Amino acid sequence: MPLLYTCVACKSVVLADYADVVGNFESATVQILDRTDPSKFSRHTYSLKKYNYHVLTKDGFTFLVIADQDFPKRISFGFLEKVEEIFSAGDLVLRASTAKPYELRRDFSPVLERYLNKYNNPAEVDSMAHLHQEVDDVKDVMNQNIERIIQRGKNLDTLHRETEELGFNARQFKRSGVELHRKMWWKNVKVMVVLSVTLILIITIVTLVILWQNNKL
Repeated sequence: MPLLYTCVACKSVVLADYADVVGNFESATVQILDRTDPSKFSRHTYSLKKYNYHVLTKDGFTFLVIADQDFPKRISFGFLEKVEEIFSAGDLVLRASTAKPYELRRDFSPVLERYLNKYNNPAEVDSMAHLHQEVDDVKDVMNQNIERIIQRGKNLDTLHRETEELGFNARQFKRSGVELHRKMWWKNVKVMVVLSVTLILIITIVTLVILWQNNKL
């Protein structure tokens, strides 16, 4: 399986863990925890033998998952972020600082198991991750274009052409979003709303710049 073992630790004390396969992951985990500073937020990956050890630290806790080296890092860190979100939102975080090793296994290991199994089937998870990435890419491109327009004072013909290109890209992206929406609409509706608002805002800004340039001429 791509994701093999995961745990939550406070400093060097493992509070809860779950292994999807049999293996001596505990000894390697101890080595990772010894070289990790959980007092500050960080995300990093260690490669040992044929595995990647992905680590997320935040607020004194360490969240670790061991994965095959060819498993996508974004899915691994998506898993860790989800586990951290659930753990930090619950009452276990209050017990964690004084808990003994593996004391929270009964309470939190089932959560680790459930989400490890979910993220071990990344097709569904990766679809959303890909959509989020597309949204970010479109935003970056549009922001860069607007900055160039404002800074360089391009003429109206160029502004019209770039507006049409932005509209075409928006339609292409919307068409792809509709196809994905048919399969998992209940998961990405929030993303589509954010994207629509962003597109409207960007096109509005570009239109205002065009009007400003026209009045200036």
